[in-house]
Amino acid sequence: MKKELPSQLLFREGGIQLEYHEVITLLGFTRHEWMNRLQLLHSYSKLGKDEKVQEKIEEAIHLADEERKLSNLNIPETFVWILSFNWTYSQFRIKFQVEESIPKIWEYDKRIRENLEAVVDALTESAQEMELYEGLLLIKTREEEPVIEMSFVGTFTGWDNLQLIGQKDYVREVKIESLPEKKSRCTIVLACNI
Repeated sequence: MKKELPSQLLFREGGIQLEYHEVITLLGFTRHEWMNRLQLLHSYSKLGKDEKVQEKIEEAIHLADEERKLSNLNIPETFVWILSFNWTYSQFRIKFQVEESIPKIWEYDKRIRENLEAVVDALTESAQEMELYEGLLLIKTREEEPVIEMSFVGTFTGWDNLQLIGQKDYVREVKIESLPEKKSRCTIVLACNI
């Protein structure tokens, strides 16, 4: 007998729910990213640029390992948010890194995603219209507590918005550094357990 599939996928009880079309969209984005990497490898290989091929293979292995570590944290809402970030926010691009073991971070999954969204919304308000902001999202422990360190480089306006982020109870630190060419690095450290 054929089982009836539910209309929604449930990642965990009380957790994130994705419609099938949303899952297909996310898988399509992920497949597109991996196809781009493969096409780049293929092009470098045809041009005989073996060093570039090796470099891109190592980058792909590193990315797959970071995705594995992110998946192993068991934070599905945050996982989906991070994986879809570069398609969701047109002015921002992130890479991410994860420490191997982060105790009990899964307890705060929904709150982490909500806090990340709020921070990026505030960053968006301080972004210049035609600027692309490159960033790094680092999930780690600091003083035995899980934190997320998010850092973006670009030309920001509206410093007040960036300073207001620091007044949120879940923000541990906001640091703004001046860089050459009128650019800045804005680093925000979020507590995961609030």
